[in-house]
Amino acid sequence: MILDYNEYVTESGHKGVVNYVSTESRLPLFSHKSICPFCHTDIKTVIYQKSQRDYPEWLFGSFDQLEEVIQCPVCGWWEYKYQNNSDAVIDGIRASDIEYSSAILKRYDNSSCEVPIDALRQQLLKTPDIIYSIDPHKMEDLVRSVFSDFYPSCKVYSFGKTRDGGKDGILVDNDGAQILLQIKRRENPKSTEGVIPLRELMGVSLMYDNVKGCIFVTTADHFSRDATKYAKAMETKRRVDKFELIDCREFLKRIDLTTDKLPTAWESLLKL
Repeated sequence: MILDYNEYVTESGHKGVVNYVSTESRLPLFSHKSICPFCHTDIKTVIYQKSQRDYPEWLFGSFDQLEEVIQCPVCGWWEYKYQNNSDAVIDGIRASDIEYSSAILKRYDNSSCEVPIDALRQQLLKTPDIIYSIDPHKMEDLVRSVFSDFYPSCKVYSFGKTRDGGKDGILVDNDGAQILLQIKRRENPKSTEGVIPLRELMGVSLMYDNVKGCIFVTTADHFSRDATKYAKAMETKRRVDKFELIDCREFLKRIDLTTDKLPTAWESLLKL
């Protein structure tokens, strides 16, 4: 099961005196408790907090702001809080605004074609074994997403919906040189990737101009001895500048190394 917390709902409230008139809305929010709706626990874990005090020209007094994010340490559910307080009695203002944005949980089967790539990458950090049950086409999207972050100087492209012809993507560097990408999702964690798919990828590379390398990604446990020898031979004979072999362990490592590139949903809510 893949959990996605990228969407959220927002509620806001207000209380106090503005222009000497008492005003209020959604008062219960001011006594709100951040309880994970899925684990049913009171969340105290603050993962982000920032405060600020200003004395703006438009207010004869102080304007305090606070924002913070809490997150459930068990399931990852999060909630963003923003609150401000205006204190300018001379202007007839002493008021507070509050806002809560709470994550919405979406669940996807491991083999779902609909799961967002960012959610899939986050889930793989927690439960890497689901990689063997990912939809094959989603696996290709996953690899291209990770490689876009791992090779920031390159653009990663798909070859369209058919995904045939012995290639699943292509990396293009700043000089226009191309590296062909082949992706194989193997369901058996103990499987070995043989040499035949590598030969097929090499054959495809000879059909294109300006191809300087190949990358073969598999969820197999390792490459066979013949496969490893073949890749090295293609480099030695200068058929390609680089023939990179990436097994499951190495690919999961790259997902981990590019975690900081993933967007965090609540970051878009920050005001300070």
